[in-house]
Amino acid sequence: MSAYLSRCAAAIGLSCALALCAIQPLRAAEPNRELVAQAQPGDGRNAGVIQLLNQVDALQADINKLRGQFEVLNNALDNAQKRQRDMYLDLDTRLRRIEQQLGSAAQKSESVGAELDSRIKKLEQRSSSEETKGRDEQLSELQARIGKLEQQLAVQSGAAAAMATAPAAAPPAPTGTSAGPTPPTKPTPPTPPIAAAPAAPPQEQNPVRRAYDNGLVAYRSGDYQSAIVAFDGIVKRYPHDALAPNAQYWIGDSWFNLRDFKSAAAAQQVLIASYPDSPKVPDAMLILGSAYAAMGDSANARKTLEDLIARFPQSEAAEKGRQRLPRLK
Repeated sequence: MSAYLSRCAAAIGLSCALALCAIQPLRAAEPNRELVAQAQPGDGRNAGVIQLLNQVDALQADINKLRGQFEVLNNALDNAQKRQRDMYLDLDTRLRRIEQQLGSAAQKSESVGAELDSRIKKLEQRSSSEETKGRDEQLSELQARIGKLEQQLAVQSGAAAAMATAPAAAPPAPTGTSAGPTPPTKPTPPTPPIAAAPAAPPQEQNPVRRAYDNGLVAYRSGDYQSAIVAFDGIVKRYPHDALAPNAQYWIGDSWFNLRDFKSAAAAQQVLIASYPDSPKVPDAMLILGSAYAAMGDSANARKTLEDLIARFPQSEAAEKGRQRLPRLK
């Protein structure tokens, strides 16, 4: 990219030198027009003077053409530098967005993991407390039954002693039968952990942003027609979106790169009229002035650049406009 910019700068410098060299003889030849106008019709030198004037006019036309080509090359250099800067800014913005998304995803995963850990600990505590409670109930029940059995055993021992002292007496009838021990109750099984809700799918990319990115990809690859189609769709379908002014600017810039200066001027006029508060307005005015200059309309080119300098004196586009004004007639 730096080699390409160096070649463009060299070509622009060479064009400036050629244009200045060609302008000096023409300025020196302008006083001769009055002499030709005062020449008598019968003067034999008239034919040579007229031929010289025709050559001067042809050279003037060539100079105007060189000025237009110089303006196009200068604007191409500015666009290349701007595209490189915009590319770096866009990449930096995307990287920051990705880092933010990764950070939020990491925070969500950490919060989900902490929530799962807390749920598992609660379930473990609940299951252990339930098991302990069940065992305590079983133990108390067994102790109560053992006490009853000991009482029954004491009663039976007393009855046996009475029978030993009175053998003639009829054997006492059993006071009753002891009930067999009931099986211990089965402990309640622990409740399985609740599964975490699946993470919500990531939101789909904004359709305006997707179309805008597609247009930028086409523009950077040199497919200006596809870029115009993509950006024009955004302006027509989403005229009030925040990306609509930028899309309108890239439409005009794409037309300028296609050498359709009339369409480029019309597109930038739409941006200036429809989105006067957009930060793209200074750049749009600079391209509008360059388009006028490329079409040979020096008056409108000068007026546009003067308006740019008056409205946005501190902008980078205004600084470039100051550099281009002296080259306009």
